[in-house]
Amino acid sequence: MSASLSVLAPVPITDSILISSTAPETEYAAWAVGTTYAVGDRRIKAHRIYESLRASNVGYDPTDTTNQTGLTPWWLDVGPTNRYAMFDGEASTQTVIASPLTVVLRPGAFNSLFLAGLDADHLVVTVKDAPGGNVIYSYDADLEGSAPADYYEFFFDRFKPQTDFIAVDIPPYNAMELTLTLSSISAPIKCGVLAVGDLRPLGGGAEYGATAEPKSFNYIKTDDFGNTTIKRRKNARDMSASTLIDLADVNTVIATLTELMGVPCVWVGTDIPEYGGLRTFGLGNGKISYDHLTAARLTLTVQGLI
Repeated sequence: MSASLSVLAPVPITDSILISSTAPETEYAAWAVGTTYAVGDRRIKAHRIYESLRASNVGYDPTDTTNQTGLTPWWLDVGPTNRYAMFDGEASTQTVIASPLTVVLRPGAFNSLFLAGLDADHLVVTVKDAPGGNVIYSYDADLEGSAPADYYEFFFDRFKPQTDFIAVDIPPYNAMELTLTLSSISAPIKCGVLAVGDLRPLGGGAEYGATAEPKSFNYIKTDDFGNTTIKRRKNARDMSASTLIDLADVNTVIATLTELMGVPCVWVGTDIPEYGGLRTFGLGNGKISYDHLTAARLTLTVQGLI
């Protein structure tokens, strides 16, 4: 593993940053303060979908939890709209649209880009130093994750799609514009995470022995007669890795870990495509041990988020 252990702190995507998207936000009508809603009615507020849980629901803002009176709340937060599913801070909620999906962002300065939960055939990325400015980064390639090791795998192994993508070392400018297009020949486009931000190194290269641990939130119960009930739920992936840090950089790494405690981030063990399992979105926790005269060891654990 040649790339350093890093963390990408994403820029929150707001209305002023998301300039355009071909993913619609028309699943339901917008919530209106003077409308009376029945049980089961769904409306959109602040790019999230809410479902009415009570009859005669009028004047209750779905985003205001202080007005929830009684045993049953007025509204249930169902999830993000399709347009904002890729920006909602959860890897398992995907923006889904017929090909192509094109998104334009103006997030200010950033040096890295991360995509996860991908189901597409082709990716095109163009980054300009300003709207209508010079192209400072571009990428145009198929999302192919297969890596045949021998003759048999090359001809007979199944196609393995690339489900994540990371771009690093993008030159930062104050008013950058990102245009991203995902396309597919036949299947719908799916994207679970689109994150741009500041990729910060946490030391040297991740040492061999790093782990990726998929975890499931499925409900599984076996009764006294041996009958098993399985309810499919969302999945996530935990990660752990270690690296050595030069003693002069330890305080900076500690400050970064402290700043990002409790903040969902993209944690990158390496940017090598074959090690996709060592890139996950979640909450990180690090422990520093001063084991060497001129260096310290960071042991990082990441709780993957759904």
